[in-house]
Amino acid sequence: MTKLQLPDLTRPDAGTTLISEWIVDTPDRQDRAGRALLGEWDELSARFRPDAFLRLSCFASADGRVLLSVAQWASDDAHFAFVREHRAEMVGRIDREVPGIRRPGLVRYRLAHTVVLDGAGDDTTDVIVARAESEPASDAARWAEATAGRLRAAPPAGMGTAHVLVSEDGARGLLYAPVTQANDIAGARRHRLFGAVAGPGVGADGGARPSGGGSAFDGAGRA
Repeated sequence: MTKLQLPDLTRPDAGTTLISEWIVDTPDRQDRAGRALLGEWDELSARFRPDAFLRLSCFASADGRVLLSVAQWASDDAHFAFVREHRAEMVGRIDREVPGIRRPGLVRYRLAHTVVLDGAGDDTTDVIVARAESEPASDAARWAEATAGRLRAAPPAGMGTAHVLVSEDGARGLLYAPVTQANDIAGARRHRLFGAVAGPGVGADGGARPSGGGSAFDGAGRA
């Protein structure tokens, strides 16, 4: 099996990054839903070979309650077209296998800042994700700039290259960074890469699926 690797959020062929959460409540349901999601995308990618699909990365939250998906596509239009054809059937199959998943919604992001730190987290599959929502929408861009500035001025220990994103509508900001130790980033939630599916196009980075049973974290919710 290919070694799991974090997605490259700076890849030039990614015209859009889509991030969504599935609330599943327990580690067992997290594991089952994650495997079902990766299996569906693996099958759809192999059968339909959508060139605009680059990669889907599935992350499991440390508390066992949430799956976080980071999808990279060449464009929003290509993603819209694909999900119109296939999403309802795919989600229906997953919901029959793991009923009761709650989906707050998908957010389309654009990369605003990349902060190259000391590389301490470059070999890990653990990340932190911190979100900000704002009114008016322009505040998200200011939050992103201020967050990138703080990371450059005082890099947290154990953090690799950090990415700060702003939603397409300008109302949300998001910090995504690999980590090797706990940190004090406000509002950050820790996740571990559960699995990934690479798209069929030339240049898509490698993906892999989990091979063993159980959650991506141990029973105590630790990495």
